[in-house]
Amino acid sequence: MTAFDQAPPALTEPQLAAALQRNFGMSGRLSALVSERDQNARLRNAEGEFVLKIANASEDPANIALQNATLQHLEAVGATGFPRVLRTREGGDVGNVEAGGRSHLVRLLSWVGGVPQSQVARTPAHLRALGGFLGRMSRALQGFAHPAAFRPGFLWSLDHVGQLRGHAADIADPTRRALVERLFDRHQALVLPRLPGLRASVLHQDANDNNIIVDADNPEKVAGLIDFGDICHGRTVNELAIAMAYALLDQPDLYAAMRAMIEGYVAEFPLHEAEAELLYDLMRMRLVASVCISSRQSRAHPENAYLLISQAPAFAALERLDRIDPAFMAALCRKAAGFAATRNADHVRSHLAGAACAPVFAPGLGASPRIALLTDGTHADMPAFSDRAFDAWFAARRPENLPPDLAFYGFGPYGERRSVYATDQFADAASPERRT
Repeated sequence: MTAFDQAPPALTEPQLAAALQRNFGMSGRLSALVSERDQNARLRNAEGEFVLKIANASEDPANIALQNATLQHLEAVGATGFPRVLRTREGGDVGNVEAGGRSHLVRLLSWVGGVPQSQVARTPAHLRALGGFLGRMSRALQGFAHPAAFRPGFLWSLDHVGQLRGHAADIADPTRRALVERLFDRHQALVLPRLPGLRASVLHQDANDNNIIVDADNPEKVAGLIDFGDICHGRTVNELAIAMAYALLDQPDLYAAMRAMIEGYVAEFPLHEAEAELLYDLMRMRLVASVCISSRQSRAHPENAYLLISQAPAFAALERLDRIDPAFMAALCRKAAGFAATRNADHVRSHLAGAACAPVFAPGLGASPRIALLTDGTHADMPAFSDRAFDAWFAARRPENLPPDLAFYGFGPYGERRSVYATDQFADAASPERRT
């Protein structure tokens, strides 16, 4: 039985206080915190603020040791914004409590001050800061290893997301189920064969908007990251892919949001080219994992509403992303990571630079008479370019003394707003910004 199958611990407040005193020699005011499979409480006393964590009875002690070792490593290398592990009265980093006939591991961590990301606007500046924070964490975790980090059967391991394919059967809506199955097919064909060539490391793997802590006075500053319960070994790029999957939920402009996060991340920890190419697909597969796991777990535990909190926006994001060309999104990721949009871009440029090109206009534009067709009101009587009356209006602008055999050109301004692009056929699923 795993921690996903066992109901979370439910100690009373007096039991929590007793466990705190017995294991850590501390007391104070306790208040409950939301958790999926453990029991957590916030502690306030004269010494500061802390988090008392009661592990699920089925939690693997090795995973608790992994979490503590990771936090201790981050502290040792000077990384900031993460909880510190406090010692027990006996000098260890984990205690024990008996409740309901079961034994639970107990930990005490320092409190990371701020507000959850869920309470602030996710502006491009904030997302760039988030990317930078995650990049620094990835850099700090390079070289860190722990035997318990290898969790191939762990449901949230993005490296092994294919193991969730059977969970798709629990998705009630047939259209959504078909979408998820198509993404599993794409992952197996295009992503899985390339994973062995990517860098790997220990990952936090759950940078969602309730685990990301933001500076209360400056929402564009990321104060920290909490909850290392989903930590495991995996492809390093998964860290960014997972965070993007959560951060892009309900974002009006996916292009701007993705660019900001990727640019922030690579400024601190550059991606390799293959990682940048697979980032978009990996991001979508995190959303797939979310809807698959929540669908399966909600059937097993219908009383636990927390399991379905993220399902609706995750499905909405998957459906929205399905209307966008994945090759374009991969190109965007490559460009934001500092590479050419496609692998062949430099070859195309080199070819064009040396190619003998025929002129597009005859006669050439450089020495021909012309007029600027400004759309800013300069020509108040000018019909729209798409209006049949425009031709006659433009012909009337031709200088009277211009020989009939000379071409007369009209130049529209670059970046002008054209009403034709406001129609539904030019709508973009990723951004409200329209073509100009």
